[in-house]
Amino acid sequence: AFGNLNELRNAITPETGGILVEPIQGEGGYRAAPDGYLKGLRAVCEEYGLLLMYDEVQCGMARSGDLFAYEAEDAAPDIMALAKGIGGGFPIGACLATAEAAKGMGVGSHGSTYGGNPLAMAVGNAVLDVMLADDFLGHVRKMADRFETRLAELMKTHPDVFIERRGRGLMRGLRCAEDVPNTDMVTRLRDAGLLVVGAGDNVVRMAPPLIIEAGQIDAGAKILGDVAGAWKTAEKAAE
Repeated sequence: AFGNLNELRNAITPETGGILVEPIQGEGGYRAAPDGYLKGLRAVCEEYGLLLMYDEVQCGMARSGDLFAYEAEDAAPDIMALAKGIGGGFPIGACLATAEAAKGMGVGSHGSTYGGNPLAMAVGNAVLDVMLADDFLGHVRKMADRFETRLAELMKTHPDVFIERRGRGLMRGLRCAEDVPNTDMVTRLRDAGLLVVGAGDNVVRMAPPLIIEAGQIDAGAKILGDVAGAWKTAEKAAE
């Protein structure tokens, strides 16, 4: 189970070669690793001689408020997968590894038809220029704080619709009540002008552009509140 170090230890056998985890789950419902979990994984891997691998395809590239989500715990991996945000919308993926972990992949041992595409590399380089500029991450964190405040207000105002908030930075999710299917909520929000997607555990997930401004966060929160209010009004009318 995600976040359970005891269960993980018990699952290790002589055949285990590594541990692969998302520091913040994406499709699984925007669940952030519990405090201390990543450091615990790092310690387990050191103890058993295992590779620690992170999938930061969704949570990496400043989405969490740090360039990489694992930096919140300073628990570096041996191998890490990146994509999506690294291209700013252009298709690009990357696999990062320490020198020690990469020893098993000598020149010519791994090939990819589209690997090292010059245009993709230029785009990725340009995206990094923006993300590594002064105060880019500071802006993400500032907007994330505002986002968190608005979501907390929504839960307080509509506790019978939104029962839990998930995620970190500008990777946020709201878990809906059991009688509020997230698929229906996603449709209603889209119809109202807010683009969101569903995720596991009945979660509505939101991943706004990292350059979002305060007014846009407030506008999105208003749509969430309006739709949640209309949902319960319609339910009461049906009764």
